Amino acid sequence: MTKQEFFQRFLLALADVHGSMDQKVTEEAVVRGVTNLFGARGASLMLFDPCEETLLISASFGLSDAYRAKGAISPKKSLGETVHRNPVVVRDISQDPNVQYREAAIQEGIKSIIGVPLSAGYVLVGALRLYFAETKDMTPEEMDFLKAFALQAGLALKKSFYFASMRSSSTEIHRVPSLNFKEALQALVKTAAQYGHALGCALLLADRVKGTLGSVTSWGLSDTYLKKGPVSVGLSLGEINTGQPVVISSVANDPRVQYKREAASENVRAIIGLPVWVGDNLAGALRLYYAFEFEPDQDDMLWMEFISHQAGMALEKNQLLSQLKDKQEWYKNVLSDFDR
Repeated sequence: MTKQEFFQRFLLALADVHGSMDQKVTEEAVVRGVTNLFGARGASLMLFDPCEETLLISASFGLSDAYRAKGAISPKKSLGETVHRNPVVVRDISQDPNVQYREAAIQEGIKSIIGVPLSAGYVLVGALRLYFAETKDMTPEEMDFLKAFALQAGLALKKSFYFASMRSSSTEIHRVPSLNFKEALQALVKTAAQYGHALGCALLLADRVKGTLGSVTSWGLSDTYLKKGPVSVGLSLGEINTGQPVVISSVANDPRVQYKREAASENVRAIIGLPVWVGDNLAGALRLYYAFEFEPDQDDMLWMEFISHQAGMALEKNQLLSQLKDKQEWYKNVLSDFDR
């Protein structure tokens, strides 16, 4: 294949990757495109399991079901591209110790594996791996193209993650009251944490009399951390005071964090706080907690503000439904009096 032909195929593969906002379609385009582009036997796209320190195969191309189901993939025991955040080339799996499932790979007919870290913007979300039936030596130019492809794949996935979360959160809100209100809020914070690749998420409401924030619902955070003590409106982050998002990119070095020691024990390295409005009233905050230092970009903030808006809509809808229920009871009482 000439360089011109390769470049043309590269552009077509990228067009396919960016052609949809659906996560599944995007993932399938990534593994199919990278396999065909580099003449590999197959490829897999692996994402971090938010509940475990493992990688899960989210999409694959050219691999058998048996190989896909070989077992949990450890970032530390398998290749290590996500640990070192650099490409890893296993030229011969029979001779390299960085292969977690060597026998399964041999049975699959795999001779070489190349893994590159996969980032959705600034957030490391997993890995993209290529599998070859023969010993593979990547030229520096090929490796540059592979890293460029992984970069574009990560950006496409970022859009699909956020679109999926917005669709999910909107659906949950509009299912109220058919869905239990508490369950809807729990689903919302879980969606925010998982698609935002956060350690956890919490919705807190402000008690203006006491000057504190109380947790309404959360996901991914321990009871110990949630019960660490009263969260002061005046001392904690500040999104309630300003009505603006607050970014704590490094918890250990920011004076706005009220409970630094507890955050360190919870492995919270960064916190993003979003004000939650119910109509014209600043009701509370939606907070995302990260296990790594994080400086969100403009798109990240746009998505987070959308999710906090959905939280406010959920609270407002519940408030309106409660008022409607009270009004219905009043109508019943009035009609009952007239029937006497």
